[in-house]
Amino acid sequence: MRIPSDMPDQPIGDPGQTKQIHSSNRGRTLLAVTLVVVVVLALSMRAIATFWTDFLWFDQLDLSSVWRRLLSAKITLGAATTLVFFVLLWGNLLIADRLAPKYQALPGPEDELLVRYRELVAGRQRVLWLVVAFFIAIIPGFGASAQWQEWLLFRFGGSFPANDPEFGVDIGFYVFKLPFLSSVVDWMFGFLIVTAVAVAIVHYLNGAIRVHPQGERVSQPAKAQLSVLLALAAFTKALDYWLQRFELLTSSGSSFDGAGYADISASLPAIQLMILISIFAGLMLLVNIRRKGWALPVIILGLWALIAIVAGGIYPSFVQRFQVEPAELAKEKPYIERNISATRTALDLGDVGKVDFDYEPKLTPQAAKSETTNMVNARLLDPTIVLPTIQDLQVEREYYRFLDVDVDRYDIAGKRTPVVITSRELNLDGVTNPTWEKMHLVFTHGYAAALAPANAANDRGEPEFLLEGIPPESTDVPELTQPEIYVGEGMSGYAITGTKQTELSSDNVTTEYSGKDGVPVDSTIRKAAFALRFGEIEPLISDSVTDSSKMVYNRDVVDRVREIAPFLELDQDPYPILRDGRVQYIVDAYTTTSHYPYAQTVNAAEVSAGTSGTFNYIRNSAKALVDSYDGTVTLYLTDELYGGQSDPIIQAYAKAFPELFSTDIPDSVKAHFRYPEFMFKTQTVAWGRYHQTDPSTFFNNSDRWVVAQQPSDRGAGAVQADTTSGASAEAQTAIDPYYQELKIGSAENAQFVLTRPFVLSSGDGTGRNLTSVMIARNDPDNYGKLEEIVMVSSVDGKTERNNTVDGPVQANRKMVTYGPVTEYQTLTGQIGSTMRYGNILILPQGDSLVYMRPIYVAQEDSTRFTVKKVVMVSGDAVGFGDSVEQALADLVDSKPDGAALIPQVTVPPADTDPSSTSTTLPGGQDRTATELIAEADQKFTAADERLKASDLAGYAALVAEARGLIAQASAQLAAEAAAPKS
Repeated sequence: MRIPSDMPDQPIGDPGQTKQIHSSNRGRTLLAVTLVVVVVLALSMRAIATFWTDFLWFDQLDLSSVWRRLLSAKITLGAATTLVFFVLLWGNLLIADRLAPKYQALPGPEDELLVRYRELVAGRQRVLWLVVAFFIAIIPGFGASAQWQEWLLFRFGGSFPANDPEFGVDIGFYVFKLPFLSSVVDWMFGFLIVTAVAVAIVHYLNGAIRVHPQGERVSQPAKAQLSVLLALAAFTKALDYWLQRFELLTSSGSSFDGAGYADISASLPAIQLMILISIFAGLMLLVNIRRKGWALPVIILGLWALIAIVAGGIYPSFVQRFQVEPAELAKEKPYIERNISATRTALDLGDVGKVDFDYEPKLTPQAAKSETTNMVNARLLDPTIVLPTIQDLQVEREYYRFLDVDVDRYDIAGKRTPVVITSRELNLDGVTNPTWEKMHLVFTHGYAAALAPANAANDRGEPEFLLEGIPPESTDVPELTQPEIYVGEGMSGYAITGTKQTELSSDNVTTEYSGKDGVPVDSTIRKAAFALRFGEIEPLISDSVTDSSKMVYNRDVVDRVREIAPFLELDQDPYPILRDGRVQYIVDAYTTTSHYPYAQTVNAAEVSAGTSGTFNYIRNSAKALVDSYDGTVTLYLTDELYGGQSDPIIQAYAKAFPELFSTDIPDSVKAHFRYPEFMFKTQTVAWGRYHQTDPSTFFNNSDRWVVAQQPSDRGAGAVQADTTSGASAEAQTAIDPYYQELKIGSAENAQFVLTRPFVLSSGDGTGRNLTSVMIARNDPDNYGKLEEIVMVSSVDGKTERNNTVDGPVQANRKMVTYGPVTEYQTLTGQIGSTMRYGNILILPQGDSLVYMRPIYVAQEDSTRFTVKKVVMVSGDAVGFGDSVEQALADLVDSKPDGAALIPQVTVPPADTDPSSTSTTLPGGQDRTATELIAEADQKFTAADERLKASDLAGYAALVAEARGLIAQASAQLAAEAAAPKS
């Protein structure tokens, strides 16, 4: 800014006084800067401590290179963005300053603020521009650093084995390049606009832009600079439009995602037109440099906006309304085909096997006897219901807890057996009289695990534990020689090991940590850093913490993996395995993107409660193994495991972090790999619609399936709740996938599979018949293989879909309304007990299907549910018994209404003399209640002998007789209780 020659060259007043004032101002400025620096450092101390201790944590895990690579990606991207935008802004501000008018008009009364500004910054404006440019530039710098993941994929991403169907571009461009390029272009366009505004402000302050009408409003140099900036913004917008062409292929539609007829026929040409308009607008802005006024650019920009509204909004809507909607299927058919193909590929549904199940509604005794594998392996222990029971029986101490129960398989006595397993986690809320030392130095760890066969229970209906107690005792399962759990599920905060305090496992079991996890606190500065990080002074001042102590933190298994691999989406249900004498955890990891062309978007919250986010591509490409004792995390690449196709996304991350992933997976770990439930939920929800490959069928949803509803676990009184209508109710009650050992068809052995059934889609939840069952295989030889078992029937030598098979809700209705079951529920209710049903399982048995549910009973005011009964349904037959064997034997001999099993009993009137009351059995003998019960007991004993001899018919007949005797005894006792007392 130049001062006109008619203005005084020197400030008015005494020079000495002015110097004194300037010196005073400098002193105050220096003091203010010093105070600001001190305050910023004070406020940043905790952040600095966290930053340093993060590095120490990575370093003790031998993963410091991963920490540096993550930090480098963020800093490089943020610094580069800040530098580019700083140079762009500062350079333009300096240019604007140099282009200030040599002579300025005398300021008018409306320019008082300008006069004060010029007096304030006289001679220091370049420093001001430097500061302003820096603080404005760091805003996009911080924003860009948060996009480090897009940068890594842009840098290391490769190609996909497919091209998009519209432009023929490799899918890798959409997943790896397009997101980052779009971000760069958006930032650049926004920053050019910000720069233009800032330059305009500087020109105004320098007098190159005047707001009052005297003389020229905008000087020619200012106009030239602003025109160039706006032209660059227009060219950048043209580039943005060019990228929007590709983004059409991942857009959302009302019927399907991806570009449809209106997008390709109207929106795409409109975008191409907007590219030309943007380029033309930029050229006109450059031409306008040599023209007077702003009329031409204003006209061009107005036309640009108008065309954007008409071509980008009105025209595509017109095409949709008047061309597509009158003949939607005909217009959209080729694009529906693209969506079906892309979605099946992106959600890994492109190679689902199909098994026809020629359904027979009646299970014969011969079929029940010839194949027993599925019945032997049938799951009696429902993980959700049995959790409180295990908690009650095995928690041992109030400072432990079991968070959830998982299903796995182990070799037990030479036979692979489904099991339930849960780790005994630390529960600091249960520590009595908590102190800092108790919470962090004494109670430092969880302890061991509990394991029981899932297909068996003891004589009290409780889990038959093969691993239990403190210290742990094991039978036929791997022993735990290092049972302490320092990294587990739901563990928060920190623990300090190697202190003067004794770590406690139980009242009579102590331990001293000897693992490698933990950061040494062998200096005062480290202790101070941890005190700052955790907001507690005790790590710094406690006498119990020595130079040999170690700080263990990031102790939740999922959080620990997330710290190491923040670019992976992690499953929220880690599960424990017993290996190398320790409890170890497997955490499933996913790669996802929302940029796969034409693939349908999945909302995670609609798939599984407690999750969030959207994606249209997913792979379970990695699994993390976390050692609960020493905290070691090993990430295994599993995308190509067992012949699977390579996942380009995980391969990009493997290039970025080559030291982080391993492909050398021990067999003892592979043996416990499970196909993750979240992945399977995602696929099954999509499969209900995307098993339809014909575009017409897909468009009309004429063969749509849905995941079957979960029947209530509360019995006959809750049947109505199973038939609520509406899609939202269905989504809330969909059956969760469940793991089980299952033999399918002619397979020689059972497989550990994940199962979920489908039923026909209808307007409400009633009368839905089973269409198929999808399974995911988990065993190493077939891991990840998906198959749908489709219900079919043979008609005139032809195989046709069978849509008459009962679904889970229908089968459950038969269970809960079956006479013996309702009678049993009534009896348990009369004594104050609570009855619940476990998972409804679908078990192929010969050519028939058997639905099975275990029945649990808990005493009044108790949460300890124990297995007491089993109920089964096959076709119209219902079976009920004390075990799987008894229920199966009853099933093959039962009638639909159960009448053959429950003799009719007449209860005498209340005023009848109980001494004259008797129950007449076939044969005419009178028996007292005591005699009836004794005879029933003999019948049950004889029935058990017939069952051991595989005489199912004889077993069923004896059980029926015994039940009749019990029913008669109950009636007689009821009559006696109702009779008047003498």
